[in-house]
Amino acid sequence: MAASQQYVKEVQPESVLFNGPEYVNNTQPGTIGHQFFGSAEPQAGTATYCNAYFRDVALRYDLVLDRVVLTYPNQVANLVLVPERLTAFSIANQHFVRILSDSSVDKGLVLPTGFYELLQAGPVSLLARRTKYLRQTTEHQSLLFEFKQIDKLFARTSGTTVEISHLKDLLALLPPHKPEVQRYARQQKLRFSAGRREASALQALRYYYILPQ
Repeated sequence: MAASQQYVKEVQPESVLFNGPEYVNNTQPGTIGHQFFGSAEPQAGTATYCNAYFRDVALRYDLVLDRVVLTYPNQVANLVLVPERLTAFSIANQHFVRILSDSSVDKGLVLPTGFYELLQAGPVSLLARRTKYLRQTTEHQSLLFEFKQIDKLFARTSGTTVEISHLKDLLALLPPHKPEVQRYARQQKLRFSAGRREASALQALRYYYILPQ
């Protein structure tokens, strides 16, 4: 009860949550799809913001702007959570973390600063970068606008980051158990085509973690 009362106190209008700029949706009427992750409607989530943890807050994640939108409790306004103050958030039990670009990394990719879905934590972590863009086409002399999503998959260690397109990309980060994971992937018929890449990489990495380290 005490924790619940403290949370209610924290999410009053004076809360640090409600100090971001207003979110304005400039999507043109008739546009196909939406710019948000999952649902266009606010979803219950959590946020680690200004070093404080908030739960059961109404969030949407704009994948075009890479911004998290908070719906005010009375739904009269939508606010953008300031990215520099937002360490992590979750929507529909999917967890996102903010990663800062580090140009000092000697090996692998330098990820752009932004929010990434954390699919698997650990010494070898699995991350998904989710973005959307507005595609413009012409049909019957009329302009059509449609939101399209792009997902990229990355594996990260303390020393390097690689984009995962094939099994071999992941295996390169698992030298102690590369043969075992490769054999497991073959037995399980794991595929790294676009539609199955995330699930297959996650299954292979979780198998790696049950092996003796």
